[in-house]
Order: sequence, then structure tokens, then C-alpha cells
Amino acid sequence: MDIETRAPFVILSGNVTGTELRILKDAIDNNPTITTVVLKNSRGGDARAGYSVGEYIRDKGLNTAVSGFCRSSCSRMFLGGIARSMSNDQPLDKTYVAFHGNYANDGKLIKTNMPTLKAWVVKHSDNKANPDLVEQWVNLENRNGFAYFYHPQTNIEAGPQRVLLCQGSEDPPARLQQCAKPELGDALANGILTTLEIVQMNSSSEKSKP
Repeated sequence: MDIETRAPFVILSGNVTGTELRILKDAIDNNPTITTVVLKNSRGGDARAGYSVGEYIRDKGLNTAVSGFCRSSCSRMFLGGIARSMSNDQPLDKTYVAFHGNYANDGKLIKTNMPTLKAWVVKHSDNKANPDLVEQWVNLENRNGFAYFYHPQTNIEAGPQRVLLCQGSEDPPARLQQCAKPELGDALANGILTTLEIVQMNSSSEKSKP
């Protein structure tokens, strides 16, 4: 991932390659005023880095925010935050966190890893994640399938909870129409977010009300 420091934010963007823990530690050591790790437009990548960075963020007592999309291993980094929120860096209807399982290089679900992943998610959601919903997303067979969590107050047509559960076979432009819309709690109820307040990164953007 690329890194940018804009205190009190450090911004990690792009694919997760495995170097993230080192570069994040260096940034935090050199900038003690950083309070929030912003995860920006990441499709995920290295699974171990997702876990290790998430644990480091939690141990350091840092907050996390998302700008744009944060998928797969990026979502585990996001769950490391003490306070977890969305930002005004990009349009709110284009901002989400997306979860699924662990997959081998050939794209097959590593089923033996799923109990550990489920337990990790529930723990780092402060024990708020609905176990039935987590069970569904960690067992998605297609690595292109995700559970998408949007801000509960966004206006997109993603069901009453603003949560989509996609199998990975849907047409991406038709995701809002084709994916399931489970009613098992929204992002706040599931501990994905800890607050509905929007982190103000771009002061020129119109502020969102909590």
C-alpha cells in the first residue's frame, strides 16, 4: 500500500502487499500526533498483513476511518480501530467496508481457516457482529463475493440496513439490485462502525450530520 501522512491522519491506499506493518510502524514512530489510520481504495491482498496491522492498530489505541472502498484484508485492518468510522474524503454513497473469507491462490475458500477468521471478526467488532451474518460472509465460496457495509444513513438502495451480501456471480453495476439485503443489523449494530459521525478529512466538503 502507498502511505501518506497528514496529521492527525496516516493514509494507507491501494493493494495490501505485506509491507504495511513496517511502513505503518515507521509512520507512527515518526509522527506521534497521528490518531487515525485512514484506509483508502483498497481491494485487499495479503491476508497476514490484514491481521497483523489490525492487531497493531488495536494495541496502539488508534482509530480507523475509510475513504472509498476497503475490501478483504483491508477490512481486518479497519476492524483494528478503537473508534471506526467513515470519512468525507469521498462521496458517502461510494464509501464502504467489505468482508469475505480467506482464499488460496487458486481462489478456493480455505475452509479450515474460517472458524479463526469468524472469531477474530467477532472479537474486533467488540462482540457486536451478528454471528449468523459473519458465518454467511466468511463462507462465501467465490472470492468475488462480499458482505458490503455502507453508512446506515446513506441514500443508496441497499436495503433497510444498508448491507449487501453478494455471492460474487452478480453483475457489479447491478450489485444494488441483484445482491441479497440481509436484515441482521446495520454497520453500527454489527460493530463495523462505532459511530455514525463522519470524520472530516476534507474541510471543503459539506459536513455530514451524525
